[in-house]
Amino acid sequence: MKLLISIVPKDIHDDVVKIIGESTIDYQTSIPGKGTAPLEILEYFSIGESERDVILSIIDDQDIQIIFNRLKEELNFLESGRGVAFTASIDALTKLGYKYLYHELTEESSHGKK
Repeated sequence: MKLLISIVPKDIHDDVVKIIGESTIDYQTSIPGKGTAPLEILEYFSIGESERDVILSIIDDQDIQIIFNRLKEELNFLESGRGVAFTASIDALTKLGYKYLYHELTEESSHGKK
């Protein structure tokens, strides 16, 4: 399982959600995004405008390449300004979440002992 993070222009949001939704999917949500990154950063990541939709999807490993190929072929995703998509391991996210929570709990218990 992977977390697929897609940052896309609002005008292709529905098309991206449809492509991802046709794969084996356990969860998908969209968040409106408006960034304040400098123009150089936006251009480097081919994001263009600062108003985007962020789509978070949990997908099977076997679907990653299929989704990326469809985004490239059907939505010209490799063109500048069409968005960016990448995956993160669920295990890595769980580990980071655990470290964060453990740190918070450790801080709480050390403050409580004073």
